[in-house]
Amino acid sequence: MEETEEKQSERLTVEHEPRLPEESKEQWRKRILMQVLMVLGASFGHLGLAVVAAWPNPAIPELQKNNTNIYGNYMSLNSWQLDMLGSLVSLGNLPGTWLWGWLVAKIGRRKSMMLLIFPYTLGWGLVAFAPNAPVLLAGRFFHGISIGATFVSASTYIIELPDTSVRGAMAAIPNLVLSCGFILATGLGLGFRWFEIAFMGEFIIVLQVMALLKLPESPSYLAIKDKEDKARVILRKLRGPSADISQELQDLKNQNQDKIEGSLFKVLQETDILKSLGIIVVLFFVQNFCGLMVFIVNMTRIFLEAGSTLDEKTSSILVFSVQAAGNLLACLYLDRFGRKLCLIASLAVMTMCLIVMAVYHHLKDYREVMDVVAFNGTDFATAGTITERTGAMPTWVPLVCLMVYMFTSSVGAGPVPGLLNSEYFPTAVRSQLSGICMVIGSFFNFATLQLFSPLQEALTTAGIYWFYAFVSAGGIVFTLACVKETKGRSVG
Repeated sequence: MEETEEKQSERLTVEHEPRLPEESKEQWRKRILMQVLMVLGASFGHLGLAVVAAWPNPAIPELQKNNTNIYGNYMSLNSWQLDMLGSLVSLGNLPGTWLWGWLVAKIGRRKSMMLLIFPYTLGWGLVAFAPNAPVLLAGRFFHGISIGATFVSASTYIIELPDTSVRGAMAAIPNLVLSCGFILATGLGLGFRWFEIAFMGEFIIVLQVMALLKLPESPSYLAIKDKEDKARVILRKLRGPSADISQELQDLKNQNQDKIEGSLFKVLQETDILKSLGIIVVLFFVQNFCGLMVFIVNMTRIFLEAGSTLDEKTSSILVFSVQAAGNLLACLYLDRFGRKLCLIASLAVMTMCLIVMAVYHHLKDYREVMDVVAFNGTDFATAGTITERTGAMPTWVPLVCLMVYMFTSSVGAGPVPGLLNSEYFPTAVRSQLSGICMVIGSFFNFATLQLFSPLQEALTTAGIYWFYAFVSAGGIVFTLACVKETKGRSVG
């Protein structure tokens, strides 16, 4: 059979293409190290984000004991307002995610991240100089804008930089930085007042802007904006001498052509897009209502309620340190075992930890009630209370459970929903579709944080842990049935 002119032309083109040089192992290591440094530079925003998110851990216990502001004046906050210090951030997420989702697609990933300095500065300024509770809560709302904006801009940028073979590991780096930020925020509470921490938070964001000045724009963004020459130069540095840059650029254009030309509303009518949106939304629901965000924001309160004999701030630092170790492990194993398996294993261990916590609090509450009954009984003098006869409840149980819980969450339930939120969607509409999922996730986050105290009163402490365990177990079933693996797949 004779060759068509088109096939013959393709064959001659391939035959006459210059052979690309092979990349040595040393060149590969240097190139991957460069990608790691670039991702770390972009992740400074996650460090600032973590200080914002974990700020209630050192702030709330202090506000309950020594609630004076920077002016030395008394500032009263009721239990509802204390909950709002955590949950109001989730409401601020909504405008932050929408606005920065548009900015990321309009002006680029890098410039959008540099603009984060404005909401962060406003939020920390209101917190530091708050004369009363309403101003303090307003500052936390702007903190929420900052968090939503950071997630949608930095996550989009970071997912588009690395090689496919190490994308999972690179995407876990921001979560490792988050854990370090949680430790930093709680540690700062050991030596600084709640309003003094604001100045450290602002310093971190200034460092991020300085780091971003040295970073390039996302080559994926440049490619779909018809800035192919700039994209080619950046991709050559990122992918090395042996990569077929022309093919990668062409694949990006082919996969995003219809998304660029069509409206977002038209894209949302596609079955695959709707299915991906549904999967990510459910994963965000599981991530929030398995208790993860409640523990991150209210860690010190949880240790106080559990009756831990170890200082609550020290306990929180230990737990967040273990979480950081888990995130380090995720950098090594997300690409080896895949997102799906890591998520299932993570939720399975988290479910077991939540069940142990539920049983622990059930027994603790039962013993407290029976101690009161025994104390009021006629045979108290001879029999004594349950605590006197059998000893106190082991206070190390909550610490161990939360350490194991946070460690395993870092390997799956923490990073995977956010990672899939970027990997599931095409480059041209990634920031907008990821932003939609984050907005819905923010509603879930607000609900789980604001309902923490009411649910605790309605279900008891043991009951709320049973509820979290049920959601976590349901997440395992959903992941097995619906989540598709993205390990090794190119980001279109």
